Amino acid sequence: MKFNRDLEVRVMAQQENPIVFISYSQDSLSFADQVFSFANKLRREGIDAILDQYEEAPSEGWPRWMENSINRADYVIVIGSKGYYNKIYGNVELGKGRGVKWEGNLIYQKLYMSDTMNDKYIPVVFDERDLEYIPTPLQGSTYYNISNEDGYDRLYWRLRGINTKEKPPLGKLRPLPEKERKNLFITSMIDIEAWNKAVWRGAGFVLGYMPLPALLLPFVNEKYAIKIFEDWIKIIGRDDKKEDIRIALVEGDVPGEASGYYVVVGNNIDEAMKRAEKGGFSADETMILNVSRIIRANPRDNFQSFNYFKEAYYQYGEYMLMPAVLNEKTGEIKPLPHYGIHKKQLVYRHISDITENDQDAILLQKNKPFSPYKPK
Repeated sequence: MKFNRDLEVRVMAQQENPIVFISYSQDSLSFADQVFSFANKLRREGIDAILDQYEEAPSEGWPRWMENSINRADYVIVIGSKGYYNKIYGNVELGKGRGVKWEGNLIYQKLYMSDTMNDKYIPVVFDERDLEYIPTPLQGSTYYNISNEDGYDRLYWRLRGINTKEKPPLGKLRPLPEKERKNLFITSMIDIEAWNKAVWRGAGFVLGYMPLPALLLPFVNEKYAIKIFEDWIKIIGRDDKKEDIRIALVEGDVPGEASGYYVVVGNNIDEAMKRAEKGGFSADETMILNVSRIIRANPRDNFQSFNYFKEAYYQYGEYMLMPAVLNEKTGEIKPLPHYGIHKKQLVYRHISDITENDQDAILLQKNKPFSPYKPK
């Protein structure tokens, strides 16, 4: 066997010959010969093995010789076999196996007096099938199957007090993995304060009075309705060429809601991402916070105006988005064409097409923060 340098130093420091007593049962002549060969091998390799087969007639008698040998030994090897097990547990006739019974009682007593702490008594087997015959007090100890060279080597170095697999020095703890960090890019065409004060009330449609069909966003407060569109015009101009403003009309029945459609006003995420990249934000490292406004409209004309506008939009491929003022007492809607914005993109979709990761996924949630407008 090869050693590293540290192991060689430890071997040199442990040159004393360890004394080992072998406790076993002469189950058969061949088994006794196997034990004898095992003891001889230990002695050839520097282990001072004590075995009854080396003694003809000890002067102190066998019982005292057994006890003295156990006391003198650095280690006691207990060879598990069916005969050994039956003898120490009294499963044989009276008068048979007295030597094993005596040794077994001595070992039990020694373990009892040591509060069951054990580094001296080592269970060994010649065959894996004999593991069940290891005495109960030793079944929790490391055992050695010496039917192969590897098992014998492990036992040999155990008797020498040398651990061939010594722990390496304790290294440094791994650093915590870095958390994925993303930049938060906040983009919004929605001035929340202005929208709250303007009080949005749904959608309206104008056809035939202007060159293009018009989609109205009616508000109660004219001042803040104008502010919303003036701010948009400052950002994108009167022609939303990049479609920064996203308008979606979402059709489909919703459980618990009257017949109608949703109007969603927010940002075009694709254009927002382009602005973020121009600002030095990587797409893979950026989260976009998008603010939208949503309302459910419940038309009283059986969707007639909605469908006329939809047909006109598909015909023209463009439309005007403009504010309007709603008189809540009379229900009259006054368009404000001076603040109109030209657009081409208008998203028509059905609510059944929306998934949980969709930009409009909030429409699928319960307890939505919006309600249909009901005239007073």
